[in-house]
Order: sequence, then structure tokens, then C-alpha cells
Amino acid sequence: MGRQTSKRYVKSPPNNLYFSSEAEDPIIEDNIGLTLAEFEAMRLKHYILLDQKKSADNMNVSQPTFSRILEKAHKKVTQALIEGKDIRVYGGNINFKKDFNGYGCLNCDEEWEDRLASKERKTNCPKCNSKKVYYLIREPL
Repeated sequence: MGRQTSKRYVKSPPNNLYFSSEAEDPIIEDNIGLTLAEFEAMRLKHYILLDQKKSADNMNVSQPTFSRILEKAHKKVTQALIEGKDIRVYGGNINFKKDFNGYGCLNCDEEWEDRLASKERKTNCPKCNSKKVYYLIREPL
């Protein structure tokens, strides 16, 4: 029995979850299933043009794991194109990334989320009570 897969981080689901071929009589069961993680790997590598290391970091997986996910996606998309099958994007062991607004501390490297965070608002670090605090925004790729 193999190891349990860890969750992959995905920015958001695709706008279109089903890509249809132009077959006159499409059979719903005759489609290729692409996981959301495989879709995200292709998006990061080929659409956003990140290298594999940055793409792997974005998905919270190792570089070899990212490479395997991407290879599976390529194989499935190629099969669908050659055999004229529909592609359905669904499922997988994933978490959706979210935006992060908050602060970071220059003294102890603590970071904390605060929905009311802004550059003008003054606050102290909750861990070390330092006033050396910076405003922090993280947006998912």
C-alpha cells in the first residue's frame, strides 16, 4: 500500500470544468479525468510560466512530486486530444489558497493574520510585543 498523498494547494478551480470535443455523439462516460492538482500544475508551469521549483512551492509539494503531477496531466491531455475525448476537471486531494492580510514582526519573525490590517494601523507583535512590525499581504499566484 502506497503512502497517503498530501494536500496540494490550488489557487481556484478552473472557469470551465468540462472541455468538450466536437464529436457528434459524445458519450459522457468516455472522458478523461484531470484532477484539480494536475490542472493547477499545468496552469503554473505553462500559463504563468513559473519554473518547476516555484510551481512545486506554490502547490506545497516537492519538485519530484510536481514533476509527476505535471507528467500525468500531459499524458491525459495528450490522450484526450489524440482520441478525441472530452476532458473533465474534478477532485483530488487539494486545499484552495487564500489571500493573507496581516503583519509580520522584524524581531521574532512571527506572522499573523488580521482582516483589519493596513499600513496606517499601528500594532505590536503578539508574541514578543515588539513595535517593529510591518504590514504583510500575500496573494496566491
